[in-house]
Amino acid sequence: MSSDERTESGGLSVIFLSPSATLSKWYVAIGAWGLVLSILNMMGLIHPTYRVSWGGLLTFETFAEAFGNKDDAPAFVAGDGIFIAACLALLGLGLRSLNNGEGGLAEFARSLIINDTWPALVGSEGGIMRAVGAWCLLLGFGFYIGYSVMYMAWIDLGVYSVSVTLVAFGFALNAASRAPPGDETVM
Repeated sequence: MSSDERTESGGLSVIFLSPSATLSKWYVAIGAWGLVLSILNMMGLIHPTYRVSWGGLLTFETFAEAFGNKDDAPAFVAGDGIFIAACLALLGLGLRSLNNGEGGLAEFARSLIINDTWPALVGSEGGIMRAVGAWCLLLGFGFYIGYSVMYMAWIDLGVYSVSVTLVAFGFALNAASRAPPGDETVM
């Protein structure tokens, strides 16, 4: 067997435990979002009448009911602890990997604010696709946070559907604005 035919041992575990920069950013986003939701749930601010059981919700009610009445449901159960630990693990893996990259965590935090997407909100940098993509991102995140704060709708499917649609279009248009020009003879 030649050295070209050998594969590294570890397989998928290496991909998930030593994530790329892109996967690390997703780990940080999902971990932080999960922690915020779990804290809001324990404070009773995630929904006007329900308290979420993460163990029940994520196992499709195999181990517990997903939603309990806020008045008589406990503020903290074992499933909450497991969910918080999983979110902390994702956040830790993502931050560790980003810290090992160029510039470390400071560069990552700076890149969230100072990049070439947000100037497209007020200018024509990157063209109309990047401008519309930036507006979709801003409106999607703004709608989710604003509506959820006003109406305690952090787990509302309708809010998710509007927000996810806007954010997905924002990411797609932003990526499309960076694509190299194609061959004009294709069509």
